[in-house]
Parts: sequence; structure tokens; C-alpha cells
Amino acid sequence: MNLFKQEDTIVALATPKGKSALAIIRISGKDAFKTVSSVFFDKQNNPVQIKNRTVHHGYICDGTKQLDEVVLTYMQAPNSVTGEDVIEITTHGNHIIIQSIIKLLLSKGFRTADKGEFTYRAYINGKMDLTEAEAVNALIESKTQKSVELSLNSLKGSLSNKLKEIKNELIDLFAYLEVSLDYPHEDIDFLSRREKEESLKKIIALTQKTIKSYAAAQILIDGIKIAIIGKPNAGKSSVLNSILGYNRAIVTDIAGTTTDTIEETIDYKGIPFTVIDTAGIRHHSADMIEKLGQERSKNSIESADIILWIIDANSNFDDNDKTILEFAASKLDKTIVVLNKSDLEHKISQDDIKKFCNPKEIITYSCVTDNNTDKILEPVYATCAIENFDADSAVILNARQYNLMLRFKESVKTTLALVIQADSDELVSFETQNALDILNEVLGIEIKDDIASTIFSKFCIGK
Repeated sequence: MNLFKQEDTIVALATPKGKSALAIIRISGKDAFKTVSSVFFDKQNNPVQIKNRTVHHGYICDGTKQLDEVVLTYMQAPNSVTGEDVIEITTHGNHIIIQSIIKLLLSKGFRTADKGEFTYRAYINGKMDLTEAEAVNALIESKTQKSVELSLNSLKGSLSNKLKEIKNELIDLFAYLEVSLDYPHEDIDFLSRREKEESLKKIIALTQKTIKSYAAAQILIDGIKIAIIGKPNAGKSSVLNSILGYNRAIVTDIAGTTTDTIEETIDYKGIPFTVIDTAGIRHHSADMIEKLGQERSKNSIESADIILWIIDANSNFDDNDKTILEFAASKLDKTIVVLNKSDLEHKISQDDIKKFCNPKEIITYSCVTDNNTDKILEPVYATCAIENFDADSAVILNARQYNLMLRFKESVKTTLALVIQADSDELVSFETQNALDILNEVLGIEIKDDIASTIFSKFCIGK
């Protein structure tokens, strides 16, 4: 992102690419009103007078050629989403029409917006702080209703307000410290050591509560990765299809049908479950393709949060199962054994499995007779540990915020230790300023351009 060309007027498609009924072209910058006014006409080719916060019907024209019939909305600076003049053109969703309008605007001196540049301009113009800007991206990337609500709540300022509350507590303390240093002999009621300690302990408690929100938020946002493993023909693909509710994977009686990983995501009680069906693992691989498939299976095991080990109840525990046990040995505490094909004659029982390993849980299942996949998914959901999570509270959404808040907490704890050990206002004041600087970085106050560029480059173009 070119952070030094904020004087440019930018344009981009704000809706996803592809054929659709309608599309929105977004424009922001000082030349938006003047330039768009010069290409916007009514049916009789008369200029349309564009008014602030008003929806207009007309035609975008390149000279005498009408490019499309559109609806246009104008929001005048500074009362717009970016703080600049903003125009949104709702056009028909044909890519030829969209590109012809954007090409016309570029020929008039506009520039194609960089990734996240509209949100960046909103941030730089004081329309939102950095935590709220990051919530925009989180909202776009949300996979479930709960993660949408979480991101929207942060966009409305829940985290920002909590951090400002913490900051105000710290500023009050800092002000007292600075006064005591500047006017040591004046008749002023300075804070006692105990009052300083209580203030810092309150800040630490507020900070810790906010930090704890991160783990649950990541589960709601990123979800749980579930690897389905097992030997060939154990019924892995059938279990995947059962979980999804439709036939995603090919199922045959021929062992080794799945030679690659198949990945799908479902919404289970508001949490994204990414389910990965893997190639069957056997003691000796038959060919190079199978070996590559099994290597991917091993990688899926290593990266998974939860493993569903599918064991055929109608088959004895053999060398293939022992090979799988070797692969999953380090993650048995995250492994749920599904004793599949329970509608058939059992050659292996739960007690038999316990002789070989000690997984997190063992359940029996049949893709033929069991219609309730909660039997499989509920034990996975139980590992999420988010029952008492309050999505309406201040929530840390990403690793940047989390790592900075950890640093902030350590800085405040250092400040508290200085108060307890020496009660030196000079040293305490220095460390308090350091803590404030970290908190300002979370909020995006006076951060470096390269940091802002990195953050906003993760956004999509048009946002």
C-alpha cells in the first residue's frame, strides 16, 4: 500500500468478482464528486445534480456512450465511512460493464485502490481505531453466525472501549506520578503506595480478563480442524459424508478409494468444524500415489486439533491399525476412536481397543443405522470449552492484539513490582509510559507506517 498518496482518489469493485445481478463500485477521495458528476447523466443526457446523502438514478456515460444504467449514492466528507468524499455506484453485475466504468474513472485520474485502502483511510481519518479496522476484516472472513456477531461487536467498539477504559486508569496514575515529580514540594495530595498498588492491580485484572478472551475467540473464528484417519475401507469417507449430510467423497467396497485429502467446513453450534478425510493408512503402501496420499494423511494428523480415528468393528486390529497408532501416538489425548460399522458383526470391542491404546474417547457408530451425527460431533464440541464465553464482552480477535496485550500486562506487572520494591515515582513513571506506548500500538495510535501497511495488506481490495 502506498501510504504517501492519500491525495489520490481511489476506485475499486466493492462486491465479489463474478456474474451477479448487481455490483458496487466504490470511490473515495477529493476528486470523487467533481469527476463522477462529469460522467453521470439522466436518460436525456442531461447532467444529474448529485446531492449529499441522496440516492440518484441515471447513466454513467463515456462521452455520448451510455455504459450502464446505475444507482449512485454520495456521502460528503467528513461524514462518510472514510472521512473523505465517497461515491458508490450500483451497476449491473456484468464484468464487462464493471470494467468499462472503472476504466473510464481511471482515465479521469483515479487510482485503483490497494488492499484494505478504504478501511485504512477510515482509520487514518479517525473514523475508527485499529482494533475496529481489524474487526472489519474479521467480519468479512467470518465463517459462522457466532463469529459474525463476535466481529460485529468488536467493530462497534467493544474491545476499543475496554482498552480505552484500561488506558484511562493508567493515564490517571501517570498524571499523579508526573505531578509528584514536577511539584514535589507543593501542597498536593499525592497517591500513597497502597493506592498505586490498587490502581495497578485493577489494571492487571482488567487486562487479564481481556487476554483470556483470545483462546475462545480463535475457536469461534478459526474453528476446529478435524482429521479423519483409518486404514483403507474402514469407512472414513462414509463418516465424512454422514457428517456433511451429502455424498462428498466417493464410497466403494474397493479399499484405497481415497488417495488424497478432502476438506470441507461445517457450522456446528456456531463453531467452524473443518473436516478432513484422509487417504487410508496401511502398513505397506502399494504405489507412489498411495505413498503421497499417506504422507498427506500424516501431515493432517500433525496439524489437526482433533483426530477421528475410524476403526472397522467388523475387522480385527491388525498391522495397519498399529501403523496408525504409531502416527497418532503423540496425539492420543486429542483422538476420538469411532468404532464404525457397528450394525455388522463385531470382531473388535471398545475393551479390545483399550488394550492397545488410551484415546480421549471411544464411540460406536454406523453410517447405515445412525442418523444422529451429534454422536460424533458432540465430543468434538466438548473440547472447545467455550460454554461460559461472553461474545458480547471485549474480545481480542487476532495474534497482533494478543501479543501486544501480553507485553502490556508484563509492563504493568513490572510497574507494580517497582512500586512494591522501591516506590520510586521516577522509575514507575518511566515504566507506566512504556505500558501506555504498547496500549497505543494496539489501538493504532502513532504506529509506524510499515506496521499499518502490513495489517491492511491482509484485507481484500474494495474494503
